[in-house]
Amino acid sequence: MPDTNLGESHGELRQRFESIVDAAAGRAPAVGDDLFSFANLLDSRPSVRRALTDTGRTADDREALLRRLAGDRVEPAATDVLAAAVRERWANPGDLTTAVEEFGLQAVLLAARSAGRLDAVEEEIFRFGLVVRDNRDLRSALIDRAAPADAQRQLVRTLLQDKAAPETVALLEHAVLDRRARSLEAELARVAEFAARLRQRRVAVVHVAAPLAVEHRERLERALAVRAGGPVLLNVVVEPDVVGGIRVELGDEVVDGTVTSRLDAARRQLVVS
Repeated sequence: MPDTNLGESHGELRQRFESIVDAAAGRAPAVGDDLFSFANLLDSRPSVRRALTDTGRTADDREALLRRLAGDRVEPAATDVLAAAVRERWANPGDLTTAVEEFGLQAVLLAARSAGRLDAVEEEIFRFGLVVRDNRDLRSALIDRAAPADAQRQLVRTLLQDKAAPETVALLEHAVLDRRARSLEAELARVAEFAARLRQRRVAVVHVAAPLAVEHRERLERALAVRAGGPVLLNVVVEPDVVGGIRVELGDEVVDGTVTSRLDAARRQLVVS
């Protein structure tokens, strides 16, 4: 399971989450949906968020309140995850919201892994990000905060109809509708990173002028795995504007070996000189 912002102090909560979702088996996508919905509730209702993280209440009181709020509208497994979460002590009430949302992401990704679709989901999320980047009108429609949620949800579903795994659709709907203060690009990258970390590997984005030959791609994967200290998922972006060489983004690290970057560096050096 990928590490989240939960920290080491909540390791038992992560384990409890895994056991609950594993027991739910085929219900994991519905569990994810309900966790997303509850995270939205926590985000929009500060009083509820404070009540569920109030250390002046006992853990039993917080759990009882949570179960009253969830009622029979929430998947039992999702309710059990939420109950385990509110029994924890949180440094900040907002941390509970973030943890619940991350558990939603993980539930959907675990469902994809169980169905043998995790590779496809990773690829589809990445490709969707490229489409959004290259289509200004589409991006504007997806990031419009004033647009009705149902219209944006339908737009995502129409774009992906018969082209993507159901888990991809669920994750992209969440990224579009529930990204909060994050940009759409940042949220898509975050979801992709969760998927990669579930497989215990890091994501590298490689920008090249032309598609890589198989042997070159494999050689690059091996080199980046050594640099990253573990397996790497290689996402290749073909950009005609890249003049020779290669640009690699590995987490916060950027290695730019393109001709364009070297020319820019040379121009800056001339100006300084």
